[in-house]
Parts: sequence; structure tokens; C-alpha cells
Amino acid sequence: MEIVKFGGSSMATPTTVKLCRDIVASNPQPQVIVVSAPGKFGIYETKVTDDLIRLTKGAPILDIILKRFNDLARELLSTKQYDDYQKILSSTRIAILENPTDYNFIVSRGEYLSAQLFAMYLNYRFIDAYDILVIKPDATIDLSATKQRIKQQHLKQQIPFVIGGFYGQRDGKTAIFTRGGSDYTGAILAVLMHASIYKNYTDTNGIQTANPHLVPNTQTIPCLDFDSLDILTHNGAGVIHENVAKLLEAYRVPLRVDNTFNPHQVFTEIHSTRCRHCQHNFFCVTNKEQHIVIVKKMHGKPVTVQSFESTPQHFVADIQLIHQSLQKQL
Repeated sequence: MEIVKFGGSSMATPTTVKLCRDIVASNPQPQVIVVSAPGKFGIYETKVTDDLIRLTKGAPILDIILKRFNDLARELLSTKQYDDYQKILSSTRIAILENPTDYNFIVSRGEYLSAQLFAMYLNYRFIDAYDILVIKPDATIDLSATKQRIKQQHLKQQIPFVIGGFYGQRDGKTAIFTRGGSDYTGAILAVLMHASIYKNYTDTNGIQTANPHLVPNTQTIPCLDFDSLDILTHNGAGVIHENVAKLLEAYRVPLRVDNTFNPHQVFTEIHSTRCRHCQHNFFCVTNKEQHIVIVKKMHGKPVTVQSFESTPQHFVADIQLIHQSLQKQL
């Protein structure tokens, strides 16, 4: 059994959602699908989650947010499914209006509606993350309580299904992880449901040597160990949520970071530190606040981290120059 997670850009438009369906259909293994809320892509310049946060601050954009889901449904679903989804949108609208100060509930509705839509599109069962994931006050998972809910809900018997990432519950109320929490949801399900692998689909060819949206000629890091991934994610590399590496390492579940738009071609595999293939050289140039960070492993030595202060005016040029210099060294 595999856990497959699709990020916000993958769920952003009818075209990208169809690509996700094709990836699911091409995999003969039993799958649990985790989805994010629709993100930036094409004509959509904002993420649904960011819009929902603006909504909690009083922006009059609820109907605009729901229209985006309605447009996806109209393009993807059959007439009967579309009618059913309209009811879900309507009930969600009412629930948000009745709970205008419930930040966690409102912000979680992007993943909820995305999972409902994709489940209908695939003709899979929808599972509400509220019923499964128990989140602690520090926004980490209560593994013991969540494991118990998985058992009580007979979740393994319900595979295949689609579940929204990012949210769960605490003390009977909706709770959320920190941003990027859909990655974390996938990792949690992977370890507690004993998955053979966790496949995380995003909009880049795996983990790159720098942000490809800022730096030309980046390369994919083909293989990493979990310790190296943990250092990367805690030093600005935003491809994977920072809670993922240690969790998967503890339960020895491998991770693959793949590209929805170029699947199965160029990707990064992350394994235990005991994997002999993960000991090669690599570097990654990231940023954390106003600092450019170099994470590097050379000649079998431990991973090193260097930080350089930059300015908003010179940041892109600085990171490109550093990346170019490091490429020449390898």
C-alpha cells in the first residue's frame, strides 16, 4: 500500500487535476490519496489557503473562493456528481458564515473541499481528516490517539480513499498543522498504516539544488538520507514540511518527491542513513528570512550549513551567483 500526496499546484486547475488522476490510474498498488487546497497556477495568482486566511480577517471573498471550487467541479464531474458537490459547497458556505471567528475551521476548508472533489472525480471514498487525525496544542500529531482512530474507523479496509491534508481535530474542534501540513498528513498516514512508500507530488523535479523559480539551471538531488533532508527542511528548503523527515526515518518508510507535470522521470528518493546509495555529494542553496543558506555534503564528510546575509535588492542575484559557484565545484 502506498501513500500518494498531491500539492496545491497539482490541485489548482482542471488540467492539473486530470494529471493527478492519470498518475493515480497508472499505479496498480492500493493507494491512499492526500490532497492540498488548490494553489497558485496559471491564471490563479493566490493560494486558496491564503484567501481563506484573508477571509478570516474580514475580506469579503467567500463567494470568490467557493466559485473556484465550483469551476473545478463543473469541468471535472458528471452532472449527478456536480449536483452533489453543489450541496457540499452550500453547506460549507453556511458553516463558515455561522462560525466566522473559527480560524482553524475556516482555513481547513480548502483541503476539505479539495478532497471531496477529488474523491468524487476518482469515484473513491472520501475520508474526513477531522475523524482521523488528533493534533496536539503544539501543532504536532498525537500518534497514539491517531493510531487508535485509524483502528476504530477500520481505515485499512476503506482503501482506496482520498483525505484532505493539513487539518484534524483537538478536543472536538477543528485543528490545523503549520503551513505545508498536507506533507505531514501524508507522512503520518504512511507510518501508521505501514505504507511501503510515501510519494509526494509537487511542481518540481524532486528536491533541487536551489529554488528553480529563482535560479536557472538547477539540478535534481537524486538521493538523500533522512538526516540530510531534515537539515534542509529546517534551513529554508520548503519542498517538504519540516516534521516529515524524522517521522519517516523513525518508522523506516522511504519517501519519493516527484513532479506531477513530469512524473516518474526525474525525482528525489529519501531513505534511511543506512542506505549506501545516499552517501554521495550534494549541495542545496536555500534561504531563511534575509539569509542565504548553503547546505552541503562533500567527500563523505558530515553535512555542513553556512549562512550569508543578503538584502532584498540583491537576494536573487546573490543566490544565483552562489549556486553557479557551487555547481563548478561538483
